[in-house]
Amino acid sequence: MTPTKPSIALAAHIDAPVHTVFEYCRDPRNLHDGDPIEVVAVQFTDDGIGTTAQLRYPAPFPFDEDVEFEFTEFVPDKRIVFEARPTVWIRGHHGPHHEFDAETFVWTFAPDDGGTLLSVEVRPDHEGLGTRLGHAAMLDRVQARLDRIVLHIEGPDPE
Repeated sequence: MTPTKPSIALAAHIDAPVHTVFEYCRDPRNLHDGDPIEVVAVQFTDDGIGTTAQLRYPAPFPFDEDVEFEFTEFVPDKRIVFEARPTVWIRGHHGPHHEFDAETFVWTFAPDDGGTLLSVEVRPDHEGLGTRLGHAAMLDRVQARLDRIVLHIEGPDPE
């Protein structure tokens, strides 16, 4: 069961309409553009719910990580929720894969001073030792993802 308190809660203002930000974020390739995580496959559904993606992350040696995620809630211009399920294995071996607890990502979109407030919460299914040990790295990764989304939508600062 997902804890009621998110382990990560971040937000950023984007100088763009809510619809523009939502449309950008509905594509898993855009959400992860610039991440060390590579999106290797995406399967879209017409209504958003059930959209899936397969991700590959070259975790710190000697491990590799695959992540499967699926949109479980999709409310246009308001909310996207997806569940991510990572598995890890020793690099160079094809098994066994070790599954980790799923994490739920809740992305919300709200009008904000002529633009959009994009918020993201990460809620682990179970807050075990692995979640606590990886918290700082996950926080940095999600913050960097949020910063890149702002940059990709707004473009670079003119100087």
